[in-house]
Amino acid sequence: MADILPDYAGPNISLKINGVIYQYTMNKEKEADAKVHVRNEHVDGGYIFEKTDDWSGKYGATLRKFYTFPGSNAELWGDGEMTVEGDGSITDASLVYAYRMDIDEAAIQCINPLSDPTCPGFLDALYKYLQEMGLLEPSEDDPYYEQWLEAQKAELQEEEEANEEEEKEQEEFEESLRVTPSENKLIDSGQQQAMLEALANLPQIEPYYQVTIEGGAYTETITLSDSTLPDNPRALRQFASDAKHKTMVRSQYDREQ
Repeated sequence: MADILPDYAGPNISLKINGVIYQYTMNKEKEADAKVHVRNEHVDGGYIFEKTDDWSGKYGATLRKFYTFPGSNAELWGDGEMTVEGDGSITDASLVYAYRMDIDEAAIQCINPLSDPTCPGFLDALYKYLQEMGLLEPSEDDPYYEQWLEAQKAELQEEEEANEEEEKEQEEFEESLRVTPSENKLIDSGQQQAMLEALANLPQIEPYYQVTIEGGAYTETITLSDSTLPDNPRALRQFASDAKHKTMVRSQYDREQ
């Protein structure tokens, strides 16, 4: 059953089986005597669930049954089986268990004792809570005094370490932004001198003035067959259309005035 039922844990949760559904097909001759036993073992011996179907003198058929009960502790259920006694066989067998989880809500609520003053350990939990919030300082004879003292020391040490780390980060940041008097950390004098020397060595432009470009006469190679260029009638029509459009626009403007 451990491989069939869901895994559950916790003192406040219990699994209850409240139903069994089984189905199978009986294969037999009518005259043959046969019985089918459906049962589950009890962990302490015997059977916690047992049903028998008597097929003697009956034709084989498919059978489906469903049994319910108030709820049985799943921890008491052992392995289940479906067996045939007599002349016959079963096929397409299936065995299904219906179950539910019962949760003790009162116990769940008191997992945190501070949730309800009626929960066991409420006063101790409240006392510790007040200590952690700094609302209550125990005396030396208090059973929690040593724990409180260690907690205070640990908290103080953590605060000091955090402050030291923050101061270190601040100093490193300021050092990275500082120009004087630690400008040598930001400027490499040797590299700066090399850059100035490179800028001083400007390239000489005399070679450009000394270049000789070969000249000569370049004769025209294009010959016009006709020196008269005719007007473009299409352009003239376009100009006339534009002028007419401007006149129309202007007439509307003059009319509004």
